Amino acid sequence: MMQKITATGCAVTALIAAFVAVESSDALVAAACALAIFGLAGEIGMESAKGPASLRMHLIDALYCLDEQCVTSRVNITLRS
Repeated sequence: MMQKITATGCAVTALIAAFVAVESSDALVAAACALAIFGLAGEIGMESAKGPASLRMHLIDALYCLDEQCVTSRVNITLRS
């Protein structure tokens, strides 16, 4: 349902830019982490959403409320070389 929310692409692009600014030595890893975080926030938002309008609100709330424990317990990224 995230594809039905206007400006989701802009929001995830801004998040990617913020991650790359912090981890500029490996932009690919930073972008992957940003996408994982945004996806996790979307999953959490969907747990309470009843439609696109409430998903927008719950997505923003989920991004705001994410903490290290939530991210490390729910996101799984494997680096392969």
